[in-house]
Amino acid sequence: MTFPPNLMYGHRARIGYTSPPLTTEVFPYEFYKIVPDGVSLVVTSLAIVVRSKEEIDRSYDISMNAAREMAAAGCDLIMLGGVPINLSRGTKNAHEMILDLEQELGVKVSTSTSAQTKAAHALGAKKIVVAHPYAEKDTDRIAGYSSHFDCEVLGAMAFGSPFNQIGRIPRNGALELGRALMKKHPDADTILMPSPHWPTIESIDALEQEFGVNVMTALQVIVWDALRRCGINDKIEGFGRLFREF
Repeated sequence: MTFPPNLMYGHRARIGYTSPPLTTEVFPYEFYKIVPDGVSLVVTSLAIVVRSKEEIDRSYDISMNAAREMAAAGCDLIMLGGVPINLSRGTKNAHEMILDLEQELGVKVSTSTSAQTKAAHALGAKKIVVAHPYAEKDTDRIAGYSSHFDCEVLGAMAFGSPFNQIGRIPRNGALELGRALMKKHPDADTILMPSPHWPTIESIDALEQEFGVNVMTALQVIVWDALRRCGINDKIEGFGRLFREF
């Protein structure tokens, strides 16, 4: 039995995502706020609870298996989540992993790391501030990942949430954190919000308009890269310059 293709939820694109937290809440909610009709999400949750090396190693293995199953299920693109997981075998290996998987699976593959790098280059980001959801003790580690985007980090601030509670951060939490950073570092041209698992997308336009800067959130750039690589070039309003201009 056959049906017209547009009767399928993902008739424009089916995007696979390997989601690091064992419990995934915010990502699907904000994903569907951004994507146009005809785009669907295929998600596998990995094994991250406290971000130990053991969990990261296990999550890397799970993500490789999930990628193969997503390809078998007919996904148009597979997005491997989690910068620490992406880079756990080294930066050079992270790039080679994408190429090897694409060749093996015959499906487009991307990572949260490569998506953020592409977005930073597209926006011309040079001097960034980093607003992240986690504990203060994680700030240096998380801000350090920005070196992979060829940007200078002027400063970083933490919301202070435990990893397994970031879905409970208020929807204006990212907005207020971004404002505090810009007041402290007015020379920044870009606000980066790592982790696609806390509420961020409602802060993007507000901060761009208030301070005249770029705003990159992890979820926003993951969705942007996935759509563009699937050939969906819709100019989407409400979620920053990235979706309007690139």
